[in-house]
Amino acid sequence: MNSKEASILLDTLNTFHKLSFEEFTEFLNACNYQTFKKKEHLLISGEYHRGIYFIISGSVGLYELIDGKEMYQDFYLPGTFAHELKSLTTQQQSDKNLIALSATNVYYLDRQKLLNLYEKSPVYERLGRNLLEHLLTQQHELSSALQSLKPEERYQYLQEKNPEFLQSIPLTYLASYLGLARETLSRIRAKK
Repeated sequence: MNSKEASILLDTLNTFHKLSFEEFTEFLNACNYQTFKKKEHLLISGEYHRGIYFIISGSVGLYELIDGKEMYQDFYLPGTFAHELKSLTTQQQSDKNLIALSATNVYYLDRQKLLNLYEKSPVYERLGRNLLEHLLTQQHELSSALQSLKPEERYQYLQEKNPEFLQSIPLTYLASYLGLARETLSRIRAKK
């Protein structure tokens, strides 16, 4: 862990709710620094999602196994929070998986430690509420758009809203995410 990595986390948290130096230090002390190798799981279907991951470097994919195929539902790049929101909030077993798509470094905040922070100060409650609202809004906007758009429009949407996905995420995973065959996505990309 270094000061550059901590400042990335601070800058991101401050977009949801401004923290003082002391508040951020307390938040950071509640986190664990973790590293994951490429293809290593952060969460496996059937487990309970007990915390949230802030991506410092690398990339993480959220997928569900459907008929034996990995169907990707989201990606998390540096400066974002990787999560499986349903399991995290309900504390039920997850039917999804989180996997490192490349070597990945994260700050991990256990759900119970977050709840303890909420008890200490309303600042953390506001931060948590704002972050949760952001994650829910982002998830809803994305799923609505991808369900209602034609294949070429889905790719266009991704180009506009998440162009970093096109640069960082392998084509096979992107195709799954967009609900397309890899060959179809290759043809769409070739036209652009």
